[in-house]
Amino acid sequence: MFDYNLYMRKKLLLLAVILVLAALVVYKVVTYVKSRDNYLTVSGRVEANEIELAARIPGKLDKVLIDDGTAVKKGDTVAVIEDKEIQSKRREIINRVEEMNEKIKAAELNLDYTADNVEYTVTEAKKALDVADARLKQAEAKKDNAEKEFTRYSNLLEKNVVSKQKYDNTKLACQLSQEEVTVALKEVERARVSLLKAEDSRKLVKAKDKEVIALRKLRGQLQEALQQVDINIGYTTVDAPSDGVILRKVSEPGEILPMGGVIGVMINPEDIYIKTYVPEKYIGSITINMKADIFSDAYPDKPFTGNVCYISDKSEFTPKEVQSYEERVKQVFAIKICFPEKGSSSSKDKAYYEVFKKGMPVDVRFGIKTKS
Repeated sequence: MFDYNLYMRKKLLLLAVILVLAALVVYKVVTYVKSRDNYLTVSGRVEANEIELAARIPGKLDKVLIDDGTAVKKGDTVAVIEDKEIQSKRREIINRVEEMNEKIKAAELNLDYTADNVEYTVTEAKKALDVADARLKQAEAKKDNAEKEFTRYSNLLEKNVVSKQKYDNTKLACQLSQEEVTVALKEVERARVSLLKAEDSRKLVKAKDKEVIALRKLRGQLQEALQQVDINIGYTTVDAPSDGVILRKVSEPGEILPMGGVIGVMINPEDIYIKTYVPEKYIGSITINMKADIFSDAYPDKPFTGNVCYISDKSEFTPKEVQSYEERVKQVFAIKICFPEKGSSSSKDKAYYEVFKKGMPVDVRFGIKTKS
């Protein structure tokens, strides 16, 4: 006779044995996975420094030559801004520069003419002064002789040696010589005044010279403005600063962008890094340039090797609002793992930047024992 209760007890016993065995297997597997090497393993995420492709001048977007995921090379044009207004301003400044050149030429000719004329006037005034000085000396010498002659004839007249007419002629000659000296003195004074005026005319030359300098300065300002316009024309094409991949296109053709308006965002895949957090009790064992193995789901048995390139000097709470002493064990420090140039990996087929993508979750293993 079939004993149903006995059958159920045996079935339950068998099921219990199977569950125990399964639990043992799971325990062994989990223990092996979690503690096979006892090294510190933490979760991380692939990050990259984003590069904003921005307009350096305001304007209307004429072309946008990128899309999400577009690969670009350094120097590739990613967008073009309309330059009609800038080109018009450039032509206007060029016309003003040419006009200023003509003004400068005219001012330089006027300066040269004025300078030559002033120097000629000064030279002639000096000559006139020299002539006047010579005439004055002659008049003074003539006067001295006439006075001596008059004195001699005066004495002779008292002795009745000469006639009264001879005496009168000598007296008249003396008076005329004195008048000649007076006239010569006035001529010298007029010549000196003329020379001073001629020399003062040199101030006019200096004024005209300053006028030329001012015009040249204005031309220099226009040339600088033209140079800046040429620079801005160069800014109408937005180029990729390095090789990379476009993460997202932000602006479309026809949009009016302000200065610094973002057209797209790109990253350089070779500049990616891993960001993770290490518990406080292990942070003392982490050092700059320390090696770390990075595991991805795509290559779980072929880790990529990187180096610690940044350790935060401030801890963070997990959760951040818990600040009690008992919860300090939950403090963590941010760590960055950087890769050597062109990548270092146990995989001979792939480089790190070909496997890791921004936002990808990874596991980071440090050479630190978590238990003895």
